[in-house]
Amino acid sequence: MKTGKAFLQLSSGKRQESLIKVTEKVTEGVHAVFIDGLSGESLDAEFGAGIELRVDGVKSWMADYRHSEYWCRPAFGTDFSGVPDETQGLIYEKTDGSFGVVLPVVSEQYKCVLTGNGTDTVLAKLFSWYEAMTACKGLAVVWAEGDHPYELLEKCASVGLKLLGTGCRTRRERRYPELFEYLGWCSWDAFEIRVDEKSLLAKCQEFQDKGIPVKWAILDDMWAEVRDFYGRDYQNRTEMFRLMHSSRLYSFQADPIRFPNGLKACIEKINGYGIKVGMWHPTTGYWMGADPDGEVYSRLKDCLIKTESGIYIHSPEQEKAYKFYCAFHDYLRRCGAEFVKIDNQSMSRRFYKKLAPVGQIARQFHDAMEASVGQHFDNQMINCMGMASEDMWNRSVSPISRCSDDFQPENKAWFTKHILQCAYNCLIQGQLYYCDWDMWWTDDGQAVKNSILRAVSGGPIYVSDTLGRSRAELLKPLVLEDGRILRCDRPAMPAKDCLTSDPVRSGSLFKLQNLCGGSGILAVFNLDAEEKPVCGSVSPRDVEGLTGEEFAVYEHFSGTCQILKPDASISISLADSNDFKLYVIVPLRDGCGMIGRTDKFISPATVRYDSSGHGELVESGPYAYVEDRKLWVKH
Repeated sequence: MKTGKAFLQLSSGKRQESLIKVTEKVTEGVHAVFIDGLSGESLDAEFGAGIELRVDGVKSWMADYRHSEYWCRPAFGTDFSGVPDETQGLIYEKTDGSFGVVLPVVSEQYKCVLTGNGTDTVLAKLFSWYEAMTACKGLAVVWAEGDHPYELLEKCASVGLKLLGTGCRTRRERRYPELFEYLGWCSWDAFEIRVDEKSLLAKCQEFQDKGIPVKWAILDDMWAEVRDFYGRDYQNRTEMFRLMHSSRLYSFQADPIRFPNGLKACIEKINGYGIKVGMWHPTTGYWMGADPDGEVYSRLKDCLIKTESGIYIHSPEQEKAYKFYCAFHDYLRRCGAEFVKIDNQSMSRRFYKKLAPVGQIARQFHDAMEASVGQHFDNQMINCMGMASEDMWNRSVSPISRCSDDFQPENKAWFTKHILQCAYNCLIQGQLYYCDWDMWWTDDGQAVKNSILRAVSGGPIYVSDTLGRSRAELLKPLVLEDGRILRCDRPAMPAKDCLTSDPVRSGSLFKLQNLCGGSGILAVFNLDAEEKPVCGSVSPRDVEGLTGEEFAVYEHFSGTCQILKPDASISISLADSNDFKLYVIVPLRDGCGMIGRTDKFISPATVRYDSSGHGELVESGPYAYVEDRKLWVKH
């Protein structure tokens, strides 16, 4: 990659090339591109500077771009002219078989994104969303090329964070909360905004009656006192969202009609079922902020600002934002909540544009939010609706972030969009966070496929079944008897031969790979848009970081096993979207190895090894092992 022309763009629309300097610094093989420009006029708040980046010999690419205010998804192409605007991560394969990675960053003041600018050129666009800027200075992008794309991604993220110096951590440096090692449930798709104490307790009783070991639950939207909603109802989801997004938070208390005994009493009753409780809320308190006639406004008005659209939300200033979150979280904690899910995070442009540069805004309110969550909930938080890069590059310690649009029950077309979003978003977001692949239903038409996705995801697993509809048999392959999930070691990501190829149109298998201990996990799907058969191969080489000289490749659903050398492969075809496979790839020692429990998807997680390498089951049940390169199954 080579840097080309750079320019400042003025608010008047004029461009200046002579007043800007671009420099590169190489650290651990990663090229960091810095920009330094100063003008006598104000810069365009939406596009203050640009740098052309050229790559020769591009064969194909995947762009992870922000397609909405909150979410990203992948796009694919063969020349850079099609790279979408708002691209937050770019992976390309060259004609010589090597790869390249480009990560635009968010510096102290400026946000950078990529967009197509010609057959072999992308444009790095920098902007502040603040009209008083006359200078553009700081790190713009990091990039690297080589033969190992996953290593390039990890190095680019690590070097970028070090150079930014914000204190933000890579995923490896973040602590995964023990709470999320267990099965959870969320009220949203079950009850939506009609959530109430009676229904919640009925659902807890269902879990107990069916022996489903749910250990935590999220009380989602509309648990709080939102008086704008009183006496109103909806006929469909469109009307429901319209009502939600026109409502304001009156107080931090639970809605007195649907929670007549108060939030604390409700949580205590849920705790009685052995279930810990977390509370949902948006960054803004509620979707349209605080009700000016309510208790939140009266108590915290010194911490609030009135936006251009006339709503009251917390100030982006760190001290005031912290005071707001601390007041909210103190109430929730005193009621017995043990974690939070915070929505509506990528809202900086909509609410804080023109108040200060985007980097400054994001860093201040995330530091405030995380300080309060750390103080009250030991950093146990799910970040949500927050895939804008100003959010991803500015959370210091919170470990988990959603990586897809909302789950849509009873929607087959949604599954393909969902798996693509999660898998390819994890390539970028997964360098910084453990990724939450969202809730799901156990009796949905895509339930088994959804369960496989959560099994390989490496993140939390939680469902949102409504009353009477939870299926214990769909959850048993994911967890031990006490509800502990059999979790992979890192976010699941596409296999190397899927990185820059659109699986909807390629005619090839789509492969998700992960590790569990020293074993590989490979989930294989047919995502063809026309439901045509697809074919390809699976190999130990498909799993990044898997080492060994010989492997047992065990397919979960058929119970078949083949012994392969590292470079060997198995040819397979999948007839349609209802055809899928799940492989466990276990390194063998002298022709022997443990597959683990055959009734669990991530079977290596059911085996515990001692210091001598001897393995035994964590929990009794049917299991398989390989001895003298032959498969043995015990029931």
